[in-house]
Amino acid sequence: MDLVAIRGSAKERSVQHENHIADAYKGKRSPSSGASDTDQGDVRTDTRLIECKTTGGPEKPSRLPTFIQHLEKVCLEAWEEGREGSVALRYYAPESKLAINGWIDVIVSTVGNDAFRDLMR
Repeated sequence: MDLVAIRGSAKERSVQHENHIADAYKGKRSPSSGASDTDQGDVRTDTRLIECKTTGGPEKPSRLPTFIQHLEKVCLEAWEEGREGSVALRYYAPESKLAINGWIDVIVSTVGNDAFRDLMR
């Protein structure tokens, strides 16, 4: 049951995002966009289940989180060296199921980095 997206709508941007991620990771977009109990998540690959979130649009650009500025900086520096740039984020949230010793550690990079790395394998 693929939902119809109206041109220029937030739904259309979400579908475009999911299709982009599915293409980049050689996965498959969920027709129900994760809305079904039997088809959770937005994109499936052989090794990942990816939930896609889209914020903002041409009519109202997103306010970027601070770490994006750090990611831009480290990516430019890394590309000059022929490397991939990433930002490591750490959150103290001992109640989370993701926490190890109270901490949740996340690495953020661009989809372009991952797609490029996959092509080089």
